[in-house]
Amino acid sequence: WVNTYSQEFINWATPHYATFTFPDDPSLWQKIVLRLTIECPGSPNDCDPWDRLGHLRIVTPDQGDVEIARFVTPFDITGTGYPGSCSWTHNVTPYKGMLSGDVELRLYVESWIGGSNGWLLTLDFGFIEGELAEEPVQVIRLFGDDFLAFGDPADPIPFQMPAVDVAVPADLTRAEVRVYATGHGQGNTENCAEFCRKEHRLTVGGTLFSHLLWRSNCNVNTCAPQGGTWQFARAGWCPGAPAQPWIVDVTSALVPGQVASFGYDVEPYENLCRPSPDCVVNGQCPDCNYNSNGHTPPHYTVQADVVFYRDRANVVTVDLSDRRDGGLDLSPAAPNPFAPETNFEYTVPRAGDVELLIYDTGGRLVRRELRHHGAPGRFSFRWDGTDRDGSAVPAGVYFYSVRMDGKSESRKMIRVR
Repeated sequence: WVNTYSQEFINWATPHYATFTFPDDPSLWQKIVLRLTIECPGSPNDCDPWDRLGHLRIVTPDQGDVEIARFVTPFDITGTGYPGSCSWTHNVTPYKGMLSGDVELRLYVESWIGGSNGWLLTLDFGFIEGELAEEPVQVIRLFGDDFLAFGDPADPIPFQMPAVDVAVPADLTRAEVRVYATGHGQGNTENCAEFCRKEHRLTVGGTLFSHLLWRSNCNVNTCAPQGGTWQFARAGWCPGAPAQPWIVDVTSALVPGQVASFGYDVEPYENLCRPSPDCVVNGQCPDCNYNSNGHTPPHYTVQADVVFYRDRANVVTVDLSDRRDGGLDLSPAAPNPFAPETNFEYTVPRAGDVELLIYDTGGRLVRRELRHHGAPGRFSFRWDGTDRDGSAVPAGVYFYSVRMDGKSESRKMIRVR
């Protein structure tokens, strides 16, 4: 297990950033799980008694923050007969290529309680050894909006969150889109978006995938009982529980080696109970103005990415053990994953010629450098992410090697977009 945040106190909607060290080689693991524990501060302090949206994201240098887990805090869980603390797990295996080396994480809970009350959060990652039949070799963030307004015809969702084009790897075997979507806001037409059932739509090229965003089993919860309306069904979430992603296999909609367009929308809906000249106060709409209490703007929090997989049989396998073949040594690349460049160091035991080689996962040579060292020692190499012709290589997994006198050392690195 790798412990990251340990009883991190959160009582305000400010992201908590921190960098943690994970195992270097993600190919060793068949599964990675995140165990999240939420507790109350000790007496006389207490929990935030309200259900609050929370998430964990990986901070990347070039594609924003990639969400790997979402949850909602419980209502009050203190007192006789209440659990006092709750734990749950998330499967984060698709992101294992990003959970290696030094990783910056962003932990967030949308709490506004302030003072000495709040939540204590502990996050541990468990790494299970083994091989996968298919390796997740690339994660690309598609789009995201933490406040995707819903119900105003003048501000449609595709306008707020436009479609994106993505280059599809030529040798992929499977692709899945992972969507974290939860509905929030109440007191509107149909009590959207927290308490209304709406169809969410993902388009990949000319193919439409749909999903009814609704959780009807909130009454079945290990984090119970709670002090509020935790049993009520909601749009994609339950108080005191993880929000499960919508996972869509989109392989059939893609052409390897081509560019695909990804778009997102929700079924048509108009909120007639909103600040506008046409709004009428009646039994269905007691107040046309939002009041930050029983009438709040309907919106969704959406984050989506696509994960490309490749058969393990088509992935170059190298021995990453700490060998010392006659003193030849190769260090992990840093940063890793990287964009646009990375560095690695190598040690040679004697004077002589050295080959530095970079391959893609198909075994194709991407870059070759010849060097002569007049003495033994430790040296460095900076790779700017280009091939032998000086062209930028696509994002994905690459292997780099140092060779000398018939001996070699190899390691893996991941280039992100």
